[in-house]
Formats: sequence, structure tokens, C-alpha cells
Amino acid sequence: MTSKDDDSRNYSCYSVRRLNPFLGVVQIVETGDSRAISPDGVDWEIQILAERPQDTWGAPARVKQQRQFLRFGVWSRVEGLSRVPANPLLDLTTMFKEANRLIDILLAESARVPFPSSDRFELWLLDDEDLMPLALLASTTRIDTTAAFAVRRWVCTDKDFPSVHAGQGGKSQLASVNPNPNKSYLESVVNQRTRRGIRQWFRRTADGAGEPLPAAIALDSVLSSGQLSAESFPPLLLKSSWDDALAGAVISDYHDWLSPYLLTLQNLSDEQRAGLERKAVERAVAVEACWRLYPKIIDRGIIDAARVEARLRLSQKIVKEN
Repeated sequence: MTSKDDDSRNYSCYSVRRLNPFLGVVQIVETGDSRAISPDGVDWEIQILAERPQDTWGAPARVKQQRQFLRFGVWSRVEGLSRVPANPLLDLTTMFKEANRLIDILLAESARVPFPSSDRFELWLLDDEDLMPLALLASTTRIDTTAAFAVRRWVCTDKDFPSVHAGQGGKSQLASVNPNPNKSYLESVVNQRTRRGIRQWFRRTADGAGEPLPAAIALDSVLSSGQLSAESFPPLLLKSSWDDALAGAVISDYHDWLSPYLLTLQNLSDEQRAGLERKAVERAVAVEACWRLYPKIIDRGIIDAARVEARLRLSQKIVKEN
């Protein structure tokens, strides 16, 4: 997380992962009274801390008004601020003032994306056999919010993904019966390895190691001491080495399909990144949407070529990808 003091106004610039299912990283610029959130580093949703209109309307003076982040508009360098609400119950003068302050920060900072990753508290689903991290369920920037995460089941995607191996197990289903057969197969494989549903919160350190949080802090914790090495945590957020050859092959297909988004992760080795880049270019439109958030590019040539292909396809409205 990067924090700065600008004209006596503290603000932070950081990123967090979009998990379960994994959809890349979100960039955040935050002050005490506002924040901007972007999934691509281009379009930023402006949110202002304010009283909800329904709380303001007719509320007795003695009732403390509830303040929360309200969506105020969308900002980009090209189009400026748009989609501003016209609700007469909102204090638009104050909200515009706060939005303009936040936009000044965005003008100074948004070109620096991707911001440092800040969600170092991670909730992992553990393998039943060895109690080692198998799939990442959630993450957060603050230890005091860990108890709020109730997620127990790993989700690989909201839709299906292509796999040349998934049907080889003899369990392929017609689309009329199951429109997402590969998704169903992969999630069932993970569920079978995690039937006990054991979850563990870890604090990830700068070197990638993980310190288990005690049960007094994170209620699901089963490991109260010791530290796991960085190598104990799957770098692509799901364990890739399996005794079951078919399961391992389908997971490899899944990682290949997810590669444009996995490249937004900040702790990959150059070898891992290069391999993902070679697969990512098969989804050129996704690369075009994500590339600004890649912390490092190994082969600039193939990424640039994918971006050119994506722009051509988008201009011709040919956007469908597997």
C-alpha cells in the first residue's frame, strides 16, 4: 500500500484481488471521505462517504445518520466525470467538492497502476490429507475483518471454461443437462479433496511465507503455530500438482484459460509469467482489458500483438472468446 499526504489530505493507493471466482485485481485510491475503484486502471468508480438519502428524508434530529460509501459517478482521463446522480436528497455540493479532490489525486496517481497489493490476510481451503493450502477463498487488507468472511466453497468461474481434457473421464454431459460441465467437474474435484471444509487464515509476509492466524482472531483456524514457506502456497491460487492425472490436466486447462487475469498477480516468477503470457494471447480481448495491471511483461512483442488483434476485433464487434 502506498500512502501519501497531499495538501494535508492523507490518501492510499493499493490493489486487492477479486476472489471466488478470481477475476484479476482491483485498483483503489482511498481518502478518509472518498474512494475510487477500478478493475482495469482506466475507468474509476467514484464513491463518496455520505448519508443515505432514505436516512436523511424525514429522520428525527436525534437519530444519528448512517454514513456509507455511495456511488457518485465514473471518471476517466478521456471522458472526465460522468453518471453523476441527480438525487435532491443528497448534498451534491459537498459531494462534488470531495469528488473533485479525489479526481485531483487520480490525475496524479492513476498512471502508476498497478498499485502495490495490500490484501495480505488470506483465507485458504486446506487439503484434507496434509492440511496444506489448496485453493484461495478470500483475502482482506485488515485483520479485524477476517471474521466477516463466511465463504466455504471454492468457485472456479461464473461460467464454463474450455478444456480438452475434462471429457476424457467419461462424465461429460450434454449442455441441455449441464451448461457448465467443465466448471462442475473442476469444482467437484476440489470439493472431494476438501470434504472436511477446513479453512485457515494466514498473514502473508514480504518473502511470501504464511503465518497462521490463531483461532482467537480467525475462528476457522486449525493451525495455531509455525510458519509455512512461500512454496507451500499455490502461486496460481489453486494447487496445480495432483496425483489424479485427469484432474491435473483440467486444472492446467483452467489456468491457461484464466491466464490474462493471473498475469495481474504480483508475486509470480519470470518463468511462471512467461508461460502465462504464451497462453494469455489466445484470449486477446481479455489481455487488452487487463494488460495495464500487469506488474511485469516478459515478452512485450506477443502482448502488443494480442492488443492489436483485440482492437481490430473490438472495432469489428467480434468480441466473443472462449
